Amino acid sequence: MSSKFLVALVPFFLLACSGGGDDDSGAGGNAGTGGTGATGGSSGSGGSGTAPQCVTGSTATLNAANNYTFTSNITLTPTKVKANEPNLDFDWSGVTTDFLGRKMDPAKDIDSTLLVILSLTVDQFEQHLNADDGTLTQFNQGALQLLTNKMLTKGNLEDFGVPTQPQNTYKTSADVKKGVDDYLNPAVSDPSKTILALMPSAGTDAGSGARMIQVFTVDTASTTTSLALGSNTRTAAGANGHTGGTTGPSMNVTYDTSLQKLTPIGLPAGNPNITVDWSGLTTNGLGRTWEARSITKLTVGHYTQSLTELENQFFDLETIASSLYSAYVPSDDPMSLSGLKDAQMNPFPGIDDSGTWIMALFCDPKYCGNPAPWFLTVLKTCK
Repeated sequence: MSSKFLVALVPFFLLACSGGGDDDSGAGGNAGTGGTGATGGSSGSGGSGTAPQCVTGSTATLNAANNYTFTSNITLTPTKVKANEPNLDFDWSGVTTDFLGRKMDPAKDIDSTLLVILSLTVDQFEQHLNADDGTLTQFNQGALQLLTNKMLTKGNLEDFGVPTQPQNTYKTSADVKKGVDDYLNPAVSDPSKTILALMPSAGTDAGSGARMIQVFTVDTASTTTSLALGSNTRTAAGANGHTGGTTGPSMNVTYDTSLQKLTPIGLPAGNPNITVDWSGLTTNGLGRTWEARSITKLTVGHYTQSLTELENQFFDLETIASSLYSAYVPSDDPMSLSGLKDAQMNPFPGIDDSGTWIMALFCDPKYCGNPAPWFLTVLKTCK
């Protein structure tokens, strides 16, 4: 296949899955390595109902005992389409909630739809997603993209173009036509080892912002030439033994998180002049190695919900906050909370005794496969 048809498969899922397992110790085996900025912390056994780890000076030095835990799992529901048929119709008008169960407008919220060809089975694709191992680029065979201009809710495969070269489509480019024909031909591409993934996405950067994933394969016995994607719905808290999740015709998601088994950080009330230092962390809340210079956002949010309710609404933490303060993180240097601002540019005033306060550190999804916070903890007041 011509190189014009190929595109690197960057992390495209909004929520991939950690392989860290259910670790009740807090966030791995590194509790107590945080340093001298705080005192009174236990090695992961402290809960949110116990005394917080109070800052004794002006620096909150984070350690593993303060961090939450998070694991998740994606399962995909493949469908079969007619072999040797490039005239395939895709319809995402029914996607009114994405695979995290968040409301969306299939016209206004979808900027592009990506089609990726992978030399994997469906099971193998799930395994790589759930391991969040960063190896999917090794199996990428090519991609095509349809730009929607926030108007289209359906499209035909023959109108998809090469990312960054949308004019090169099945209809206009011999290279694209040959590549598509080869991957739709079971005599050329073994359908037991090749899958295609369709991803209506927010944004136009190929490989990011997917709101739904539909996997399909070609089959000589199939007569299907149209794929209609549907919405995902939230599952009840505790369903099947999981904290939460979603279910839908294309894919299912389950997750487990613990905000109640960590050791909260105690801050003086109404004081935003606290510096946060995460240099001692070696493992993130997803059970992965902490990589230097990976954090790009720091947030502090106030919630009226309890920790149990927040666990069950984990996908919505950035949208249900009664107030949310954030700042860009330019480096791994300790950072003051005084620089945080809300959407109206109001400065962070410090925490108080009302509701629930959550602080989180995020790795940019453009660089990290899983955009779940690398660090998330509860903040409480200390005298």
